[in-house]
Amino acid sequence: MDGSTRRSRFETRISLERDFLTRVNATFGRSAPLAGMTRDAIESWTARAEAKTERALIVEVARLLIEMSTRADLMADNSKDVFKREQRPQPDSLQELRDLLDKILARAQHI
Repeated sequence: MDGSTRRSRFETRISLERDFLTRVNATFGRSAPLAGMTRDAIESWTARAEAKTERALIVEVARLLIEMSTRADLMADNSKDVFKREQRPQPDSLQELRDLLDKILARAQHI
């Protein structure tokens, strides 16, 4: 694996994280901005957002964010010993998560 492949995976991961951060912050950014896509950042956001919005809705968003973050980590991982290429999620596999997130965020705007 050459450096450009690793860089491409990293850039894809950053792009995915920014996409999801932008979507969440467009809805919740004023009251509870999401600062990152690590588990700690998502858990911190969840605690702050639950205090201001319907808990069940926030839990749904948090679960999707954790799933997205996990998939992005797998996509960016360069360990041949741990992850086989065919087991890594494809970049387009996240479209389902985007669609689900958009549906949840649309509900949040009506609360």
